Amino acid sequence: MYSSRSGWFNRTVLLIVLASAGLIIASRFGLSPVPPVVSTTLYGWALLLGAFALILGIANTVRFHLARVQRGQREWLLSLLLLIVFALVLGAGISSPEGTTGLLSEWIFDAVVAPGQATLYALTGIFLLSAAYHFLRIDRPGGLWILAGALPMLLVQTPFLYRILPTALVDLVDWLLSWPVMAAMRGVLLGSALAVLFISLRLIVNGAK
Repeated sequence: MYSSRSGWFNRTVLLIVLASAGLIIASRFGLSPVPPVVSTTLYGWALLLGAFALILGIANTVRFHLARVQRGQREWLLSLLLLIVFALVLGAGISSPEGTTGLLSEWIFDAVVAPGQATLYALTGIFLLSAAYHFLRIDRPGGLWILAGALPMLLVQTPFLYRILPTALVDLVDWLLSWPVMAAMRGVLLGSALAVLFISLRLIVNGAK
C-alpha cells in the first residue's frame, strides 16, 4: 500500500517537474502555451531552487574540506587554503556596502580570479600540445592534420607572435575560428546538452519507478 502511494507520488512529481521545465524552455523561445505570467513565475521558482542548490553545494564543499582538515588527510593544506580564501572572499562581499561591486570585491576578481582563470586557460593549451605530441608518437592516422590545424591557431593567439605573422595566415585562422570551429563547438555543446537532458530524464524516470 505504501509503495503504491509512493510510486504515484513520485510519478506526479516527475510530471510536474517535466511540465514546468518544458514550459520554461518553451517560454524562452516564445512558444509557451500558457500566459507569460505563469512561465515567468515558474522561471522565478526555478531560479530560487537553483539558488538553494548552490547554497547546499557550497555548504557541502565547506563541510567536506573541514572534515579533511580535521582528520589531517592527504593534501589537507590545500583544503585549508581553499577554506581561508573562501572566508576572505565571502567576508569581502558581505562587509562591503556595495556588495560584489565594491572596490575590494573588484580587486579580488581583477587581481586573483581573472589571473587564475588566465593561468588555467594557458595550461589548457599546454595540455593540448602534450596530448597532440603523444597522439603523434603512436602514428595514428589524422594526427598530422590535428597538429597542422592546432599550431597556426596557437601561434595567432600568442600576443607577441600575432604582430609578425602574415596577414593572410591571421585572416585564415580568424575565418576558421569564426565558422568551422564555432560550428563544431556548437554541435558539441548541443550534443552534450541533449545527452545531459536525456540522462537526467532517464535517472528521474528510473527513480520514480
